[in-house]
Amino acid sequence: MELLQLKYFKTVAEIGKISAAAEALYISAPALSNSISRLEKELGVQLFDRFAKRIELNSQGEIFLRYVNQMFDALECGKKELLQNAMQQKKHIWIATTTTNLWMDLITEFSQECPQYTLSCTNLNLDKRSFGFLSAQYAFILAEEADIPASFADDLESVLLFEDRPVVMVHPKHPFAGRSSVGINELSEQTLFLPMSGTAQYERFVKLFDANGVAFPNATSCSYQFYRNLVEEQMGVAFSTERIGRNDRSDIRYIPIDNICPPWKMKLYWHKRPLTQDETVFKSFAKEFYHI
Repeated sequence: MELLQLKYFKTVAEIGKISAAAEALYISAPALSNSISRLEKELGVQLFDRFAKRIELNSQGEIFLRYVNQMFDALECGKKELLQNAMQQKKHIWIATTTTNLWMDLITEFSQECPQYTLSCTNLNLDKRSFGFLSAQYAFILAEEADIPASFADDLESVLLFEDRPVVMVHPKHPFAGRSSVGINELSEQTLFLPMSGTAQYERFVKLFDANGVAFPNATSCSYQFYRNLVEEQMGVAFSTERIGRNDRSDIRYIPIDNICPPWKMKLYWHKRPLTQDETVFKSFAKEFYHI
């Protein structure tokens, strides 16, 4: 098993098409397909279900992708730390999130406005057994209030940055596109795509159905980029959030979901200790960014 194979696997899992993934990786589609097949043979399991025009992670693939993502996150952190050490940089901030794509506007804006700082940002595992160990490595955690295990909440301070709500992502030609809202019971009749199972955002949508007394529907779990591509190809509809939709400049429509759940409280968390000057800069920037 080679690192390049794992990179190929991750790219195919995120894009969902061999041809498009091969183009992104600058290799031929047959070579990419052969690499994935060799990886599956080495692991002794099928990682994808194959269809006429797409390739989709199965349950075995979802498990493997979770560990591959963690490995690449760790390698990326290592690369940044090595670069920081080589350049003797002191302005470096470690951040963890439970839903990375929800915070990209903040992270991008900070990087552009404060280029003298470098950021290490990774997705935080919600596993309660490892949460304490992992969260201790980061200065800040960007998360929804319910994402933080109760046993760790007392050790953290926080500030509410914004409230978010569930929406459904649809193609402009979908019947829902002209609606002002959609009933959650109506979604059971649609081909649905969800975030990866086990992630914070996936768990929020599970709780949404439970709170509204609606049976959780059969749905496909996949990466954000994958299900966004499927929506663009009119293959179905996907769950997203109001905040993500607000920042999307494409033609995709984001329709609010009628539900009885309170809004999600998205917060910035930090450990109960004096913040460094650099950390104070980021905290102040985040509060100003969300007009707190």
